[in-house]
Amino acid sequence: MNSNNSQHPGFIQSIYYFALIAILAQSCAIHPQPNDSFAGLDSSKTYDSKAIEYFMSGENYTMQGDYAMAVLEYQDALLFDNSSATIYGAMAKAYINLGKLERGIDVLHKALAIDPADYELREILAQVYFLSGNNKNAEVEYSNLIEANPEDLELRYQLAAIYLKNKKLDRAVEVYESIYNSDKTHAKALEKAAEISLVRQQLDKAASYYDTLIQAYPETIDYYKYRADIALVGNNLSAAISLYKTLIDLVPDDIEIAERYGDLLARSDDAQKARDYLKKLINDYPDRQSAYISLTLLLGRNNEVDSLIVLTDRAMDRFPDQPYFPIMRANLLSNQNNFDAAAQFLIRALAIDPENIQAKILLSNTWEAQKKYSLSDSLYTQIINDNPENEIALNNYAYSLALRGERLDEAMTMVDKALKIDPENASYIDTKGWLLYLSGNYKEAKIYIEKALAINATNAEVLEHLGDILMKLNKPEDARNYYRQALEIDSDNERLQNKLSD
Repeated sequence: MNSNNSQHPGFIQSIYYFALIAILAQSCAIHPQPNDSFAGLDSSKTYDSKAIEYFMSGENYTMQGDYAMAVLEYQDALLFDNSSATIYGAMAKAYINLGKLERGIDVLHKALAIDPADYELREILAQVYFLSGNNKNAEVEYSNLIEANPEDLELRYQLAAIYLKNKKLDRAVEVYESIYNSDKTHAKALEKAAEISLVRQQLDKAASYYDTLIQAYPETIDYYKYRADIALVGNNLSAAISLYKTLIDLVPDDIEIAERYGDLLARSDDAQKARDYLKKLINDYPDRQSAYISLTLLLGRNNEVDSLIVLTDRAMDRFPDQPYFPIMRANLLSNQNNFDAAAQFLIRALAIDPENIQAKILLSNTWEAQKKYSLSDSLYTQIINDNPENEIALNNYAYSLALRGERLDEAMTMVDKALKIDPENASYIDTKGWLLYLSGNYKEAKIYIEKALAINATNAEVLEHLGDILMKLNKPEDARNYYRQALEIDSDNERLQNKLSD
């Protein structure tokens, strides 16, 4: 049995009923119950004396917490006056406090049939529906309450919550927006509208809400951060940078904001500005890792090999327990085909963090490049056994087997699993196409390789694959055209040169 479900059911039930009692207690605070007088009863109406006697007795039992006896007294009161919404309402509350929700709901309906304008009882009915999971009826009741009390914003919050439960997200957003428009101090309502819009991938709408919040509350730091995140999702890096520049002006001593700004600059086209800013951060805060990481990425992307070596050496000395820097150094060495040295840095990274997936995958690739297939196969198998949904390992191992022409059925199973996880990944589609080529299914292989090229048209290896397939389909001129395109990208590739010279 799942330990998370081992809590005693009675405990859960008691919490649930306490919530209902709290609702009724709140209602009583708004409309005090009678004690020595007839408060709560309609003063314009003549009541049967016996009905009043039993009603007052029921009220006394209610105040003592004896709801069972209170119900009996209310029932007797109704024998003498069954036209009193007050008596029905009191009895409904007692039923609810006893946990008899269906009876409580039934009696509330009787009370409201007599007095539809008793909004205290209607709100209790709406809350009971909501807490009992009857969201459809709760939605109806809260809509009625809001129609009668349009200025009550708490009712609108409740209705928005019910719309969320009923998966009516557009309606929920409309309600949250209406709350903010009614009272600009309710920033939390517009925050909620923005969150829902983000979940629905309505980035422009979410951005608009945060723009409004920034204008209304220009000192609230988080709004700038959320707005910058939206800009990044929308590939608007310049907007994100601008927002973080504003944040730096607002809180110049916040190092985390400064580091985030540096990271964004590192992704921009202004390499010199990013480099200068990150170097200053490193000099000012030499014991923080973030600026080192951002600068490492920048230098690697710009192929500044010498600077990258100096920086990673410095970072590895200062942060000996951080696996990121030996991984980056290994990646640099792999690009230089120095696989022996790359493997040593990856082993060093794994000594720091034995479960680091990135280091394991790179080490598998490195061993594969060295043709140490027993080592790479063993590590790929370990990664996949421990992380069966890791599509990168699945694809890479499948492609490794394809290049060797080994265990092709097993390789096809792995790449199919990778494609289920990420069906639009050009590398995985290419692997599938190449396995089809190796199995002799050239026409279907061509479909997959062309799809991979439609996603990434500048990959020399995929272009070469399509050329090989066209050769098998007796289209040598078309094949050579793709070989030439591949050679333009990878001009030192002797294999391509040989294929064009044949």
